[in-house]
Amino acid sequence: MDDIPDDRTDDQADDTDDTDDTDGAAGASARSVVTQSGAGAGPPGRAGALVVEFCGEEHRVADRLTVGRCADLELDTNPYLHRVVFEVLHDREVWWLRNVGRRIVLTVRDSLAATTTALAPGSAAALTFPSGTVRFRAGPITYELGLVVELLERDADLRTGDPDAAPRTLEWGQVELNPEQRLLVLALCEPRLLDPDDGRVPPARVAARRLGWTPSKYHRKLDNLCAKLDRAGVGGVVGDLATFATRRREVLVEHAIASGWVGVEDLVDLDGTGTNRTP
Repeated sequence: MDDIPDDRTDDQADDTDDTDDTDGAAGASARSVVTQSGAGAGPPGRAGALVVEFCGEEHRVADRLTVGRCADLELDTNPYLHRVVFEVLHDREVWWLRNVGRRIVLTVRDSLAATTTALAPGSAAALTFPSGTVRFRAGPITYELGLVVELLERDADLRTGDPDAAPRTLEWGQVELNPEQRLLVLALCEPRLLDPDDGRVPPARVAARRLGWTPSKYHRKLDNLCAKLDRAGVGGVVGDLATFATRRREVLVEHAIASGWVGVEDLVDLDGTGTNRTP
């Protein structure tokens, strides 16, 4: 693994052998004591901001975040959990994940490539994928956190086809959907597919719950898909006005159904992703 500057305090580097008997469940507190980066906090470097997801909550990191029992992001009071298990930090225009514990091995998974890497204590790895997870076990409890590098995710969502493939003739308004984009289209088209006379388009909060996504993830994915369609020549999907939000979803649904992207037989793919369909 690559090396990055080590500026931990002695307390952060220490493991914990505390003997408190609290058997905390994963995510019992799941709170962050750092100030989340707001609209005015620009993403660092070319990688953009990092989003750490845990128990349905998202923590947008501008430069650095520690994770553990007594860290910026407190997972719970599990006495087998290190005070600081790992940290993510931005350095040299790249996000890094560093295992700062003494015994816990982290399993880092690239969701796009479906590959995993074991990160031993004291080692670090660059987060070069758009989204993934970090998983580890402390005593009887297994933890899993999501990781999203915003600009890399956007690049992946906007990508159409194999970049190494030979150039081909493009069709207006036709784009290749990645798996999450296809699920998003299905969730938005579901009422129309079930009843062609139903002109409703699910509100953002309903579609996000249907998919099992956080509102932040839903809006990121919708923004990226609309930008992809705009590049392909589809009008009416990109704009800044608040009143435009509903209209762009309507345009997306109309275009997806007219183009034959999804059919009623595809709705089974939504099962198990989030909430059940609302009658």
